[in-house]
Amino acid sequence: MFVLLSEITDAEVVGTAVDREELVHQSARLMPDVVVAGSSLVLPDGLAVVSRLPSTVSGSTVMAAEYDTDELLCAALAAGVHSYVPLSAPREDFDAAVQAVAAGGAFLPTDVTRRLVRNFHLVPRRTARPAELELLSERERQVLLLVGDGRSNREIARTLKVGEATVKSHVSRILAKLELRDRVHAAQLVWRLGLDVPCLLPQS
Repeated sequence: MFVLLSEITDAEVVGTAVDREELVHQSARLMPDVVVAGSSLVLPDGLAVVSRLPSTVSGSTVMAAEYDTDELLCAALAAGVHSYVPLSAPREDFDAAVQAVAAGGAFLPTDVTRRLVRNFHLVPRRTARPAELELLSERERQVLLLVGDGRSNREIARTLKVGEATVKSHVSRILAKLELRDRVHAAQLVWRLGLDVPCLLPQS
C-alpha cells in the first residue's frame, strides 16, 4: 500500500497505521488531507471508525478494497467513505480518488459506479417518479440515469445523439438543481431512489 500511495502524483505520505486505534490516533495527530485505509481497517463497524476520525478528516476517506464485492462496496459507502477503489484497479484510479477527495469531492471507478446501480437489487424499484426528479427536465432525467449507469459524457452523447458540450451543460444543471457535489453523488442518488430505466426514459 505504501509503495502505491508514494507513486500518486503530487501526494505525500505523512503517516501509516497498522490497526484502527493507530489510524484514529495518527489522523488526529497529523490531520492529513486524505486518509487512505484498507477495508480491514474500516470494516466491519466502519461507521464507528470513520466517526471517530476528526471532522476535518472523516469526510476525506478513501477505502482501498483488498477484496472487491458488492457487499463491501455497500458497507463502505454506508460507513461514509468518499471513495472506494479496489486494489486491483489501475494506479490512475488511485490518483483520481486521492485528488478528488482532497478537493472535497468523491470518486468511484467507472465499473464500480455501474455495479452500484445495476447490482444492488435489495433497493426497491419505484413505479412512481420520485419528487426530486420533478426539478429536472425530461432530458436532464435521462442524463441523470446515464450518469448513474457510470457513463462518460461521450457515451451519454452517443446514446442521446447530442453533443458532448450539451451533455456537460445538462450535468452541471442537474448537480445544481439537486444540490449534488459531483457525478458520484449523482450516481448514489440514482441508486438510493431505486431509479430504473422505465422511471426516466420515455417508453417506446
